[in-house]
Amino acid sequence: MRSRSLLRLRPVPRGGRTLGAALLCTVAALGTAIAAPAPSGAAATADDVVSSHWIGLGYNQNPQPPNGTTWNTADWNQMVSRTEYMKPGLVRVMFNVPWFWSGTDAGGTYDFKSAAYLNAEKVIKHYVDEGVPVVSGLFGIDDLTYTAANTATIQATLVKHLQADGAAPTYWVGVNEPNVSTGPKSYSYADWTTATTNLASAFATAGVDTARTTVSGADTAEAGISAYGGDLGRQTAPRCNSGCDSGLVWKLASLNTFTAQVYADSATDSAVAFQTSSDGTTWRNLTVAPPTPVAMVTGKNGGGMWRYTYTASGITGAKYLRLSVASSTLEHTVGSMSLANNSTSLDDSLDDMTQTQTALDTGTWNGNGSWWLRSAKSGLVGASEAHFYDQELYGAAPEYAEPVLSQAVSQLRSAAPGMPVLLGETGMKAAQYPDGSKDYRFALDTTQPLRMADLAVQEARSGVDGAAAWCLDGYASTTFCGMWGRGSEDPGKVSAHSTALRPWFYTWSLLTRYLPTGSTIHAPAQPTGVRVLAAQLPGGGWTFALVNRTSVAQTVRLSEPTGSITLNKYVYTDGATPSTDANGFPMKVGTLTANFTSGHALTVGADSVAVFTTAS
Repeated sequence: MRSRSLLRLRPVPRGGRTLGAALLCTVAALGTAIAAPAPSGAAATADDVVSSHWIGLGYNQNPQPPNGTTWNTADWNQMVSRTEYMKPGLVRVMFNVPWFWSGTDAGGTYDFKSAAYLNAEKVIKHYVDEGVPVVSGLFGIDDLTYTAANTATIQATLVKHLQADGAAPTYWVGVNEPNVSTGPKSYSYADWTTATTNLASAFATAGVDTARTTVSGADTAEAGISAYGGDLGRQTAPRCNSGCDSGLVWKLASLNTFTAQVYADSATDSAVAFQTSSDGTTWRNLTVAPPTPVAMVTGKNGGGMWRYTYTASGITGAKYLRLSVASSTLEHTVGSMSLANNSTSLDDSLDDMTQTQTALDTGTWNGNGSWWLRSAKSGLVGASEAHFYDQELYGAAPEYAEPVLSQAVSQLRSAAPGMPVLLGETGMKAAQYPDGSKDYRFALDTTQPLRMADLAVQEARSGVDGAAAWCLDGYASTTFCGMWGRGSEDPGKVSAHSTALRPWFYTWSLLTRYLPTGSTIHAPAQPTGVRVLAAQLPGGGWTFALVNRTSVAQTVRLSEPTGSITLNKYVYTDGATPSTDANGFPMKVGTLTANFTSGHALTVGADSVAVFTTAS
């Protein structure tokens, strides 16, 4: 997984596009906001079936052993025991080029007997034998040219060898995240088209059976639809004085209060300023108390993002409000603006800014520039696959994922009807240090089970066919991202790399296990702050998943054609120890017999996940 740098705009140059005119917001312009969720007592409608071909939830796995150079029996058996409990719907297992090949664009040598290659093949074959679809590709091509024919030939040779050994990946995605490569390895969409065309040709030349392994992609990091604050409003502008036209301007007659969220790369930032105007021409400075910065997931001494919430009241004589930023080497992000007068409130998620994609919280996705959508339209791939990372840890409202993904999926399905839509990586966006390492401490905490269950439910409701969490069991001594660790490679991170199951295994394993391939996904009405999913299982049973992100218990009335069924109940509550067996696997806390055909209520506790299922 490569680093994901969020796109940010530098200060707008004077004499450029007139932001002031383009960014005037009116109440009417904000009429596209999401309708309020149904009240807690609302029953699901008969048309709540999600249009998808559900494959399931799974994970990314490092195929190398946690100890030594080859898989020992104990480590292998532990991995198999845990993953067989999870029953994943799909897994993603990527290759590093040095595991099986060395050389340059001019040529090189293959080694399909190396320990690293055999480890990876063994893991993939295990899943193939279990009937689990595998997503695979290459994690970087440092000594190769992305668009070179030889790079495609190397991949085709690898896939042909895997097929011959009974370890055929179902989906081959090419090179990991080509749209976020930087420096000399920076690629364009045209480069992806060339590389993928080469790959199809190389598959044909090598005799790869594309009925067993289909070229997929574009394996892009879709940062454009996973932004904090529910918006991509990374806007900065020079400090404005009278006559300046480069600030961000909002319009509301007789405005008297406002609240703005701004993200900055410093805990001592003072570059943001505000002005008001009665006519949009003459401006006066507005004194706003400096807020206390709140550290986001990246807000730490090593650098990162801090959230500033500016508030002001008692404003008089104002029809326009302008936000501006002094020239600075620091990045700034304007996340949201809410302003009001005595009778009207205006909540602007910056969805009218043409420099950004449309607001995530309106459920729209401007995918025309996205490699994900363009690749689906290209005719070059047999499955549409990309990466989506939630920005809750950066301050985004947790519920923004479903509406924007729903729009993305609908556009993808329109572009390529019948094509699987997969999230090859998903999870919480992690902080990245200047040296490229990432901070995954959040993977150890007790709230992560709620975050990941919340994300999974939203993704299933959005219509994706499958999603693979990042990650199963870590990738390096500084990347303890998984549901358990990989031994104690780094003495400073022994606890982080313990093979003990982490809290989020509990909820993610329940959802991988009890939302199996072939389920029919239903998206019932949801109370505010609660995510709700129903699934009719292939054998005729049912699973209900409720994720409560509020501080009080919630009751949801569901109407689904179940007949009388008996459900096993599993519960995870933030801060409480869940019920598990000797292996650390979830244990039911009770049973419920009910008939949902005419409606039945289920309750989920505060800050909790409740899974009810007829499956064992």
